[in-house]
Amino acid sequence: MTATWVAVDGGQSGLRLVSGPDRRVGKGPGFDYSHGDPVATITAAVRIAAQDAGLSGPAGVVCLGLTGCPAEPEDRTRLGVAVAAVLDAAEVRLCEDMVIAHAGALPPGHGVVLAAGTGVVCLAVGENGSYRKVDGGGHLLGDAGGGFAIGRAGLTAVLAAADGRGPATTLTAAAELRYGLGPGLAQRIHQAPAPVATIAAFAPEVFAEAARQDPVASAIVTGAAEDLAHTVAAAVRALERDGVPVACTGRVFESGELLLAPLREQLATLAPEAQLVPPAGDPLDGAVRLATAAPGTYAGLLSVHHGPAVFPTVEETTVDALLPFPPGALLVSCQAQPGNPLHGPASMARMAAAAAAGGARAIRANGPVDVAAIRSEVDLPVLGINKVALPEGVFITPSFEDAAAVVRAGATMVAIDGTTRPRPGGGTLAAQIRQIHRELGVPVMADVDNVAAGVAARAAGADVVATTLAGYTGGPVPEGPDIELVAALAGRLDCPVVAEGRYRSAEDVRAAVDAGAYAVVVGTAITNPMAITTRLAKALS
Repeated sequence: MTATWVAVDGGQSGLRLVSGPDRRVGKGPGFDYSHGDPVATITAAVRIAAQDAGLSGPAGVVCLGLTGCPAEPEDRTRLGVAVAAVLDAAEVRLCEDMVIAHAGALPPGHGVVLAAGTGVVCLAVGENGSYRKVDGGGHLLGDAGGGFAIGRAGLTAVLAAADGRGPATTLTAAAELRYGLGPGLAQRIHQAPAPVATIAAFAPEVFAEAARQDPVASAIVTGAAEDLAHTVAAAVRALERDGVPVACTGRVFESGELLLAPLREQLATLAPEAQLVPPAGDPLDGAVRLATAAPGTYAGLLSVHHGPAVFPTVEETTVDALLPFPPGALLVSCQAQPGNPLHGPASMARMAAAAAAGGARAIRANGPVDVAAIRSEVDLPVLGINKVALPEGVFITPSFEDAAAVVRAGATMVAIDGTTRPRPGGGTLAAQIRQIHRELGVPVMADVDNVAAGVAARAAGADVVATTLAGYTGGPVPEGPDIELVAALAGRLDCPVVAEGRYRSAEDVRAAVDAGAYAVVVGTAITNPMAITTRLAKALS
């Protein structure tokens, strides 16, 4: 489906996309700095959201308001080019999330918008296009009056009351209900997987207890209002005019007058020019506005890029026209399981880029997030798999839905478990392959463990048979690759056979091709330094 415009609101909790004129919507994963390169992470999320929305053709103007929007010009250029390529867009407009929040809340395009969720950022935009950003320093250095600050103050009060350093408070019962009874509250918070979000999640409890007239909670809310008022006042002063409209957005304002009343009272003294107005719309509305109209007063806050990016292509003649890689190709498997320091889409995308630079002709990748990130980084076919742990033993793309997820993320081919083990729900391999061919339109590679499975997989309609699972479905795992299985399958089947599984050296790869392999997949020996190091260290010991 083509689009004349695409609008994106990308935050920490998720990415929302809407396209016009027919208002198709899609969702993608949220932004996290820990995932590595922001460009790869954001581009992967956009690709997933676009697939979710069913976008398949060229787009006109794309506007993205993003948490984690790169600050460096060269990184913004990389992101603009990457998004233009993913969406086949004529123009890409990038900005921070506060810009689309402003555009959504204040349609006239000038005034002050205070956005307070977990953090706090305030943006003042003048009628002449001048602007000033206030706060947004993050939970360590700023975000005064935001959800994290309120939650932290509430939990600090609970600990102080427990120690006898502070007054008793009904926040104690709320904290015990949310985080557990007994001592060790501070330790549990510190050990939480996402401590910032865990602490910010206590802010609604603070508002609830303030509404019940708890003096400690009420004082925290009043203090937050004062902090926010100072932030707004600084932004209002930057505009140097009377009657400045101020809109407040974000989750902390879901408390309503509990926070707005003391904020209004503080602003009467600190910034009498401020006039609180309800926000007209949300950040996604702002992104739509900036994708469908001239930038106006926001021109200085947008980074504009044109595309799409052009990648060189090499025309090849293959034995089977269905396959996206030629005979004799080296395919590199870029996968890292949880627990591996390289786990995550950004690392896998860079690994794929390194493999491409070294001569790989396709990439094998696991899961829609990694597939999307890799497709955004390299101009190579991606053989997608979707590993799902199931009691039946079949775990490589066990269902049609698992295959569809990686194809929507950009996979040009799908690999599935082709062994004779029971399949989920009592389904058959042939039925899964037929549905993939019919509804997704991509070739299917069957990962097998022996000759019988390979023959059955080909009879079930597999386009390619691979030796991926040889040695992994029972008994001890062999040390080297199963070259004999490659030769046996190549002699029995009328389709390409791909060699995969424990290929570690140039000699292994050459032996596979000599045995009749159409192509060879190498993974651990190229893309898993942790496993390589472990193997070498064991040899020394």
